Amino acid sequence: MRPPAQTQLGSRIFGYRPEVAFQFVTVLIVAVAIVIALLVDPSPLETPAFAIAIMIFAVATVLAVVIGRTDSSWLLMVPVLDMIALVVMWQVPEQHVHPLSTLAILPAVWLGWSGRPVFAGLAVLLSLGLAEFPWLGNGDPADLEHALRNFLTPAVVAVVALSTFVASNRTRSSISSLVAQERKTAAALDREKNTSQLLDAILDAVNIGIVAYAADGSQILANRTAQGHPVIRDTGLTPLELDRQGYMLQRDRSTPVPAERGIITRALDGDEYSNQIVWAGAPGGRQHALAASARPLVDGDGRFEGTVIAIDDVTAYLETIAAKDEFVGSVSHEFRTPLASLVGYMELIMEEQDQLPENVRQHLEVMERNVDRLQLIVQDLLEKAKQNTHVVRLQRESTDVVALCEEVLERSGAAAEKSGMVLELDAAEPVTAVIDPQRVGQAIDTLLTNAMTFTPCAGRIVVSVTSDGEIVSIVVRDSGIGMPSEELEALTSPFYRPTASREHFPGVGLRLTVARAIMEEHRGSLSFDSAEGRGTTVTATLAVR
Repeated sequence: MRPPAQTQLGSRIFGYRPEVAFQFVTVLIVAVAIVIALLVDPSPLETPAFAIAIMIFAVATVLAVVIGRTDSSWLLMVPVLDMIALVVMWQVPEQHVHPLSTLAILPAVWLGWSGRPVFAGLAVLLSLGLAEFPWLGNGDPADLEHALRNFLTPAVVAVVALSTFVASNRTRSSISSLVAQERKTAAALDREKNTSQLLDAILDAVNIGIVAYAADGSQILANRTAQGHPVIRDTGLTPLELDRQGYMLQRDRSTPVPAERGIITRALDGDEYSNQIVWAGAPGGRQHALAASARPLVDGDGRFEGTVIAIDDVTAYLETIAAKDEFVGSVSHEFRTPLASLVGYMELIMEEQDQLPENVRQHLEVMERNVDRLQLIVQDLLEKAKQNTHVVRLQRESTDVVALCEEVLERSGAAAEKSGMVLELDAAEPVTAVIDPQRVGQAIDTLLTNAMTFTPCAGRIVVSVTSDGEIVSIVVRDSGIGMPSEELEALTSPFYRPTASREHFPGVGLRLTVARAIMEEHRGSLSFDSAEGRGTTVTATLAVR
């Protein structure tokens, strides 16, 4: 089994492992000691023990020079040989040579730092050779100085070896932990990098523009679709700059969106919205329809951290819808002329109905009902076409919404009384708003008519009006048949008709679409709450100003 790698004391010096420096220092000190001995008292140099010790030092030094540049474990034999040489030198009878034994600290540090219990133990064992044993005839136990030296010299060397061994193991453990942690961190960074690259690839692959902003308004992300959009490319502006510099237009394609209501500004204010339609483009340039949806980013404490906005270019879709509506409008206009002629002749014939046979009169009544139905269908188609082509211009004025609802209820009172229905208005005081009374009255009439259509005889319909100072809420609540909850979301879709009405009630499914558009033109909305057998509640909201 391969021994564990040694912990180095530092970087290499001229290619040599740093531990080799201990050997050169030891040899240098011994050489200086020899010079001093030659000058003062050369007699110790003449002993066999000293000569043997010098030979061992020489072997150890040669070994250090030969393998000091490699990672061989045999290099640990150098400090072992040094300690053996010092033990041999200790046997020189002259006491003034014994201070050289303190050099044993250097190889002891080397062996302890190896981190190997065998070599650390060997250093402790060899340190015992630095003591004087009376039975060997090399010491006087009655001499206190000798006794203390017998104890302190090997004890200090042993402690140094053991302490260095413990420090080495702790250092090795710390290094191993740091290396493991570094590998985990590197792996986590690699995973994060791969995830980031994957997300970037996904974001760049979708054909919807994705932009993200920090809470301070700085842009932190924009995918390839957003960066390459014609409006961004032609103007050289960011989406936020487009928002704040009047490049965003309302659905009429001419009125700038107020800066505080821009799609980016609203998102940075923490708003969450879906499919907000605006038109964008440089003055005199091609305009593009954008459908924007925003979701806020919050931290664990619910604090706003930023927002993500998805922007889809729906220009082709809206232009197709506009072309379709233009076609429908043209066809509807063409229907109007023959229908007007039919209505005129029907009225002339019906003025003389007393002179007609009973069966002819019944046929004429059926014709009259179907002509009236055709007129309503044509009117709905024209109204829808006007909404989508923005031909309609709101005529706003200060209006009492409660009084407006009362007028609508009065117009429907006779039909309700005939069916045994109860119509109620729940409003404690006038509610004033700046609206187009004709268009809002049309929307309220649609909601009331719809409620009456699906409410059986002797049913009850309540219209309530409330305001919080900024938003007016008009709620129409009926006790009718209701509808499945899964159909609610599609109620205002063009030409959609609920399942319950397809066989029993005429219509083409446009009136609620028109009503919703009217509410949206007043910066409001239209929502539904219903379930089969428990009636329907419709809530229409509009801005006070």
